[in-house]
Amino acid sequence: MYKNYAEVCRALHGQAEIMKNSDRTDFWGRSHWRGNIMRISLTTIMMSCCLLHVGAKTYGQSVSIHEKSVSLRKVFSTINKQTGYSYVWAAKTIDPDTKVQLNVEKGTLNGTLEKLLNDLNLSFEIKGKIIVVREKAEQGGIVSNYNRLSDQKMLIKGFVVDDNNRPLQGATIRVKGVAQGTTTDQNGYFEISSVSANSLLEITMVGFSPLSLPVKSDLGTIRLHAIDAQLQEVNVTVNTGYQKISKERAAGSFAQVTAKDMEGRLQPNLLDRIDGLLPGLNLVRNTSSPQNEKNNLGIEVRGRSTINAQAAPLIVVDGMPYEGDLTAINPNDIASITVLKDASAASIYGVRSSNGVIVITTKIGTAGKTKVDYSNTLSFRGLPSRKYLNQMSSSELVDFQKQMFNYRSGDYAAIDPRKSMNDVYRILYNHKGGVISEAEMEKQLDVYRNRDRFSQMEEFLNTTRFDQQHNLAISGGSDRYTYHYSLNYTQPGDYNKGRATNKELGFSLKNNFRVTDWFNFRANILGKNQNREGDIGFNFYDNYIGFNEKYVGTKASYFLLRNEDGSPAQWYGSKSQFEIDRLNGLGLEDETYIPLNHVSAVHEKFYNKYINFNFAANFKIIKGLDFDLSYQNERTEGYKGTINRKNAQSVAGMVNDATQIGRDGVIKRNIPQGGQFFEQRNDVNSYTLRGQFSYQNNIQDKHEIVAIAGAERRQIHNRYTNIYKYGYDESSLAFKGINEELFGIMIPNTQALFNSYTISRNKDEGFRDVIDRFVSFYANGSYTYNKKLTLSGSIRMDQSNLFGTDIKNQYKPLWSIGALYQLPKLNWEPLDRWAIRMTYGVNGNVPKDNGPYLISRVGKTVNPYSGELQATIDSPPNPLLRWERTSVWNAGLDFSLFKNRLSGSIDFYNKKTTDLLGNTPLDPTLGWDVVLLNYGDMQNRGIELGLNGKMIQHEQFSWNSTLNFSYNKNEITNLFVEQNTPYYYYYMPQNRVGVPMGSLYSIDYAGLNDKGRPLARKADGSLVESTQQLTVDDLIYEGTTIPPYNVSFRNGFKYKDLTLSFMFIFNGGHVMRGVHPEFLSKYAELNYNSNFDKLWLNYWKKPGDENNPDIAPAFISAASGNISDIYNAAHKFVQKADYIKLRDISLSYNFPSKWIAPTKLSYIRLTGQVLNAWRWVANKENLDPEAWVGYTTATSTNISGPSRGVTAPVIYNLGVSVGF
Repeated sequence: MYKNYAEVCRALHGQAEIMKNSDRTDFWGRSHWRGNIMRISLTTIMMSCCLLHVGAKTYGQSVSIHEKSVSLRKVFSTINKQTGYSYVWAAKTIDPDTKVQLNVEKGTLNGTLEKLLNDLNLSFEIKGKIIVVREKAEQGGIVSNYNRLSDQKMLIKGFVVDDNNRPLQGATIRVKGVAQGTTTDQNGYFEISSVSANSLLEITMVGFSPLSLPVKSDLGTIRLHAIDAQLQEVNVTVNTGYQKISKERAAGSFAQVTAKDMEGRLQPNLLDRIDGLLPGLNLVRNTSSPQNEKNNLGIEVRGRSTINAQAAPLIVVDGMPYEGDLTAINPNDIASITVLKDASAASIYGVRSSNGVIVITTKIGTAGKTKVDYSNTLSFRGLPSRKYLNQMSSSELVDFQKQMFNYRSGDYAAIDPRKSMNDVYRILYNHKGGVISEAEMEKQLDVYRNRDRFSQMEEFLNTTRFDQQHNLAISGGSDRYTYHYSLNYTQPGDYNKGRATNKELGFSLKNNFRVTDWFNFRANILGKNQNREGDIGFNFYDNYIGFNEKYVGTKASYFLLRNEDGSPAQWYGSKSQFEIDRLNGLGLEDETYIPLNHVSAVHEKFYNKYINFNFAANFKIIKGLDFDLSYQNERTEGYKGTINRKNAQSVAGMVNDATQIGRDGVIKRNIPQGGQFFEQRNDVNSYTLRGQFSYQNNIQDKHEIVAIAGAERRQIHNRYTNIYKYGYDESSLAFKGINEELFGIMIPNTQALFNSYTISRNKDEGFRDVIDRFVSFYANGSYTYNKKLTLSGSIRMDQSNLFGTDIKNQYKPLWSIGALYQLPKLNWEPLDRWAIRMTYGVNGNVPKDNGPYLISRVGKTVNPYSGELQATIDSPPNPLLRWERTSVWNAGLDFSLFKNRLSGSIDFYNKKTTDLLGNTPLDPTLGWDVVLLNYGDMQNRGIELGLNGKMIQHEQFSWNSTLNFSYNKNEITNLFVEQNTPYYYYYMPQNRVGVPMGSLYSIDYAGLNDKGRPLARKADGSLVESTQQLTVDDLIYEGTTIPPYNVSFRNGFKYKDLTLSFMFIFNGGHVMRGVHPEFLSKYAELNYNSNFDKLWLNYWKKPGDENNPDIAPAFISAASGNISDIYNAAHKFVQKADYIKLRDISLSYNFPSKWIAPTKLSYIRLTGQVLNAWRWVANKENLDPEAWVGYTTATSTNISGPSRGVTAPVIYNLGVSVGF
């Protein structure tokens, strides 16, 4: 009821605003419906007429509802849309999901409410623009005692969250009509004392619809809804792990994604799911090792800031540093991921922060009835494309080998019959020795020309890979206790038939207790168990006949798995059939290798158990001052046991090669008969203990002070154990010892091909124990004036056993300062908000495997003079060792335009790293030729842009776009010691002052001479035939092998219940060394069994061929790297590595509520997704830079014999999600 003219005017203004905001607009905010102006004017006239009856009730609004079975909540939502009246439930016993039916056509608001609520034993009262729904028993008491209650005072409290149940910090809580109010803390909690019982509470926050509701002592969880008409990105609460900061008050550089942003993405691991979503966070996939996809080595935040120290960003999960495998975190449990990129954001983490910090927050339960969510994902990927490999056919390979043989081959009589010979060469030698005629030679070669093992691989070896994942989550709770439990089962597939695969079971148990108004407690447990056991299939020749995501079999394609008569084919290693028979005749082990019979020769057992206990207690000491006590314990138990059974070719060969036979015929086996068992264990135990005071105070809604101060103790204990057992028997678990003095020395007069054998130290036992300790003190604070200007600062002091013992290198604080200013809105209607940010600070990094103390390794070799075990010094003491120091300057602009249709941020940064750690050459007379020292400086400069566009926003159709762009320019600015040998630079990407890290150099190739040999051009223009005549200045700088440009462009379309999204990614600005024929510089190898790229077919054969610029050098009779490197490292083979990929495309369908209502399900969603469906590459050979083997990372690029690898596979994912 309106009590005066002013209240009616305010209501009138509100009605006009509602009508205006409901108007349909395009991207630029322009109206498409001029009729709204007429409706607003008509509303104004009608409301003005009502001024004659300002004391009357305004229940006469027209309402039309026709529903048979809908929730009470939906009916009131419809009333809100039609009348503008908000609603609140005034009793906990009211169930908003109660099913009701209502049939009203142009009814009054009063009559509609009476008809709706009468049969539900509910009543209503209208206060201003709010409908208060109560139980009938409540209303009478409230009305009859209204005057008495108005004099009562109470303490009110509650929690404010957003639509995703995330706590909202900084929301303003006011008691209407009086000067009482407060703001919510980092947990969204608030309380106000001495509030009148009949008051109304107003809750506001920028970017959310304001909410008014009657007061009561415990308001529970209050949800604010985001609105499009204001800037929604400032609603984000940035979680740094130590505190939660409203983004509108955060001066640092952050990037954040939420669970909503990852909807429709079915990738089973966390990193793939966030790929392309966060500007400044890049996933480096072109790693030569497939295992690198399962750890942090491929993650970079704003480029690389170190050479030899820890390169991965720090991972923080639920507020605590995380040492486990990221695969232990279920992507479906993620609530948000925040990347802290500059010093202001990350320096609070001290010496682990220079590489950036990734803060992962997992989902928590919310008060209400129990919710159950289940999802299942099935993944398929076909076999890699053989066409992409560009390998010679069997016919081409046979003819190529024949040409090699005819060019130069050895004397038939000089062939060692004990050594194995390639089948084609055996035929050629038999012809050369007169054993067979030319016609018979060609007849036998035709058999090999027509063979193709790849046709047998799908039958006997390979299959389509099939993965599956299941997720189950249960959540709920009350105002005092909430819970979120989840269970995750994953079973990755394999391309190889019969190979044991992982079975992965993960779980998460999260409990939050609000014990009293001043004491909260959290108890979380996270765990994952990975295990597999079984035969691992082909082993000895696995890299030759099989493949995985990165590598492909390169063994000659004419080697079959089954012969033409169906019998299993026999393959040969280094020993001929003559030698195998000779050894068998001596009573030694049988080294016959038949691939199809070798599948069960190697057995493996693997498990990795991870458990994380995370506890935290919050004490509210006085208003605004909290104390938090947190503790986390992580434990990882890793185990891998590999049994090479006695029939394994590798075991039989090792036993025979080490065997000595005396003149008396006595056999001495230096390696015992039986299987061999290699056992590896890796156990990690870490803990973190933290105590922290937090203070927050809002003075007169103009001055806001937020501060934290605390201390932290942390320890990481790694223990590694390797045990190798010889003569192992699986049944009895017995094994035999070996003479420890034989390790690493040459055993003479053995049955090996070269008559001597050395037992590798890789087969030796080993133990390693490493403890890293940290003690830290830190503080962080910010001051905000009038919600416009924010000043912030932080400081942290770390002490660790990794730092030097010299007092000058201790007690060096890491710190930051920052400022944010909300600029005044210009007289330009499209501008909603803009704010500038600026920060400066210092981060740190620590060495991985070295420290200030002497590090030694005790071996098993006994000193022949002293009789004691010998030790080796791995790292000398270095009391002057300092941590790497990175200073970061960052300036940013946040903006919103066209009523938040276009929003985003742009950041400029400059990172300077000093005291880089690196292996530095020393005078060998000092005892070490190389030692880890602080030896250089590096700089990273860049720009990042994140844009969000709401292109179309209609009731049934929407189109949203996101563009992320980042550019990073890296440069080595100082190195105390530089290499001056050309080979060092052209062999693989290296570091040099004035160029980026991982720079590639090449030789200025000048073509071939008239003998088919390569020529190099020096800087002065002269031509040389050997790299020994080159200097570093003669090399060509090609550029960086690390992409400085990273772009992602994502679009999402929604029509009713159907959602389509896709994302393109671009990486560019870097170079790669393309595929090239390896310089053929040796005799025809007797046992050269590999296939070749087709590029090998075009080589120099006669004078004049050198005029063809694409021809490879001729064969030469002697191997010489000084000659071959001119061609292998030629400038002509360097190509642009830019690429664009359609990283993912997904289509989701949510079943309409009316379809699933009878099933009691809350939702059903079906999703289909395709990964890597399309690509464009800049290089002319169509090489996939993400799968390139031979050019990969700065530490594995090789100039000789690169392989195309296997292109990133197209993956098809199907998913279903249901909720109860």
